[in-house]
Amino acid sequence: MNYCEAMSYIESFSKLGKPVSSLARFERIMDALGNPQKEMNFVHVAGTNGKGSTVRMIAETLTRSGYRTGEFTSPYIRVYNDRMRIDGVNISDDELAEIVTQIRPIIDDLSTDCSQFEITTAIAFIYFKAKKCSIVVMETGLGGLLDCTNIIEKSCVSVITSISPDHTAILGDTVEKIARHKAGIIKQGCPVVIAPSQSKEAYAVVYRTAAQFGSRLVTPDMSSLIIRKCGHTGNSFTYRRLNYKTSMVGRHQIDNALTAVETLRILKKRGFGRIIYPYIYRGVKYAEVPSRCQILRVDRPFVMIDGAHNPDGMRALADFIRTVPKAPKIMVCGMMSNKDWQTAIGYISRYIDRAVCLDGFAQNTVFAPRLAEMFSEGEVSNLRDALSRAVTLAGTDGMVVIAGSLYLAAALQTHGGLENIDDKIE
Repeated sequence: MNYCEAMSYIESFSKLGKPVSSLARFERIMDALGNPQKEMNFVHVAGTNGKGSTVRMIAETLTRSGYRTGEFTSPYIRVYNDRMRIDGVNISDDELAEIVTQIRPIIDDLSTDCSQFEITTAIAFIYFKAKKCSIVVMETGLGGLLDCTNIIEKSCVSVITSISPDHTAILGDTVEKIARHKAGIIKQGCPVVIAPSQSKEAYAVVYRTAAQFGSRLVTPDMSSLIIRKCGHTGNSFTYRRLNYKTSMVGRHQIDNALTAVETLRILKKRGFGRIIYPYIYRGVKYAEVPSRCQILRVDRPFVMIDGAHNPDGMRALADFIRTVPKAPKIMVCGMMSNKDWQTAIGYISRYIDRAVCLDGFAQNTVFAPRLAEMFSEGEVSNLRDALSRAVTLAGTDGMVVIAGSLYLAAALQTHGGLENIDDKIE
């Protein structure tokens, strides 16, 4: 099986698969594959927003500390292989095809109801084991309790990032219900790091779950935080009397960094002794995630892209863009109809001078004319022309912000000219 055949096989399954009430289906698959996940060390990360950035900071630090580090994230932005990386390098096409060839007979024999994500997770476990990773930083797909990554029986650290309403049809319609799913990754006696700035309801659920499993709950000490700078070139701050910087922009990246720092402090005490402050500093500073408050150009015009796709993410993006001294502010916007898109747009629309709205870049997108109505000045475009139109409207002194969905980011990378942004401007 070559790479194209392997991808065709994976894509022949649905994204979510048949609904589950336990991990039994995935357990059968992993039993047949020899349970490689039982022989590895993990940092397991769940949450609504901030997972990708926190994972990247932790993984970058571990690599710089000399550990062979696996990294599992979702969804991908550029290519499917993005989801499985070792020391920042994607799994190769040939390696991916080889593993799919290996697992296909087992999948076909055991479960035609499984999801693309279950297959991807199985590939990742086999890959990281074969490459003898010292540790794997693993992001959940959806929720935590019934997420197939939760087949992990022990973690070095469990991490809970920001929790807010999302995927409510699956996880529940209250913060408490959603938090119970996220807290489902907590394991007996395993330390838990929870990101700061949680709602009282979410924190209470995580606190009770940690107590139930005899797990020490660690929250960043906000009294020891001094923010030095928070702007469109990044952040700098002092935490526990040590200085840090982030290249990723937005106040929320400071919270993600604090979560990563506390996780790394625990890992150092749990056998990863090569983690020291200079490596943490560089890991936090140089960590970058495509399409997460990513600055593509700093002027003529300023262009950024963010995967903000729900109210909490869009509010964090709004908090950032209102501090950027550029005008006019033009937004390229596309959103998914299964999100609370009206609330999300409500947070950011007041800071946008004109929106260029589009749909059709994925299944179940919001009808572009409906999106346009949410802005004081909105118009409709297509995938091919939206970015050029936004750049023209922004002029040399303005700002273009692309947001609403990671699917939008991926589509613009592939078909909308984002890879050649300079050509559209020049």
